[in-house]
Amino acid sequence: MNKIIAAVEIGTSKMKVLLGEIRSQQALNVVGFGSIESFGVKKGELVNFKVASEQVHLAIDLAEKSAGVQAEEVYLSVTGSHLGGSFNLGSARVSSADNVVVRNDVARAIEEAKRKELLDDRIYVHFIQNPFHLDGRPVEDPLNLQGSLLEVGYWSVDGDEKVIKDLLHVINGYGLEVGHVIASSLASGEIATSRADRKAGALVIDFGAGATDYVLYRDGCAAKTGVVPIGGDHLTNDISMGLRVDERHAESLKKEHGRAFCGEEDDDLRVWLIGNKMIGDRDVSRKAIRQVVAARVEELFQILAEELEGYLEPDHLGSGIHLTGGGSLLPGITEVASSALGLPAKRAELPTGIVEELRNPEFATVLGLLHFGLTGQSQVNPVRSKGIGRALAKIFGR
Repeated sequence: MNKIIAAVEIGTSKMKVLLGEIRSQQALNVVGFGSIESFGVKKGELVNFKVASEQVHLAIDLAEKSAGVQAEEVYLSVTGSHLGGSFNLGSARVSSADNVVVRNDVARAIEEAKRKELLDDRIYVHFIQNPFHLDGRPVEDPLNLQGSLLEVGYWSVDGDEKVIKDLLHVINGYGLEVGHVIASSLASGEIATSRADRKAGALVIDFGAGATDYVLYRDGCAAKTGVVPIGGDHLTNDISMGLRVDERHAESLKKEHGRAFCGEEDDDLRVWLIGNKMIGDRDVSRKAIRQVVAARVEELFQILAEELEGYLEPDHLGSGIHLTGGGSLLPGITEVASSALGLPAKRAELPTGIVEELRNPEFATVLGLLHFGLTGQSQVNPVRSKGIGRALAKIFGR
């Protein structure tokens, strides 16, 4: 039986919605698309509920009209500096006399790893299972193996209850239910890398308009996620403030002349700020624009290097850095990423078979949401109605 799901990203620059038809043979077709300018959102969080709701509802309506069908369930991305994460390890002594691992041993180890309680205003969004270890050695499936001590780790993603509840209410206001809430970093990561990339180890950095999300994979599992509250809009604002030009023209200057680093060839070239050469317009060196952009990009990667300290060993990240999101189109960004983090970097390649209009890095998150809808991704385990601790059940009311 076919099912229509909606992937919804409530972004800082755009509201994006993709409708996908999941067929019984585990195939998915993109059947509808809606994207409009975002208002009422900053750094991935709502600052004006009414205005943001209107824009999201318009985007859903556009997607449904383009598809000629209505969505049945929503996969919603969530980002913002309110998201947190922690690695929790659970263990269990093998209970049988012959030291053969049984299901109860596995269940006890998993339960202990998920036992950590959160503060009253926090809720779990994901429990991401990492590999099992039996007496210190990694195993894919410990059942029926012999050993004394079984361990399993989970990277747990949690968020601010009020922020997530507001996002859910936006969707509910259109008459739809949210089936799953997915961290933007995980949605982008799954679509921007292959299974082989994740197995070899990869760092995916989604450079969005309001924030930068990242996920680091080890041995095929998400071992760390995070959000840095710096995005492409900050580069635009820096140009606007530094060169005293309005944001519309600052955005144009960023796209036309911006680069993530400065070079000697920038010294002599001058460009017009507005471009009409009329009263109020003036020329500046292109280097001035690139210096402003480069300073903010350097700050971003300094923060990433600090947050990922101890995780960036080349031996465990064989696939290197994969950059996606609209900010990944900034010239020079791969070179700066590689230099700052000490790993080879490239722009992520989205899967083939997607219409060219959507094979743009700014659509990585919504495409990743549809991917979750098709595959389920049991290891990532989006928390629904029956999570352990303060999970999304509290919000969904199920």
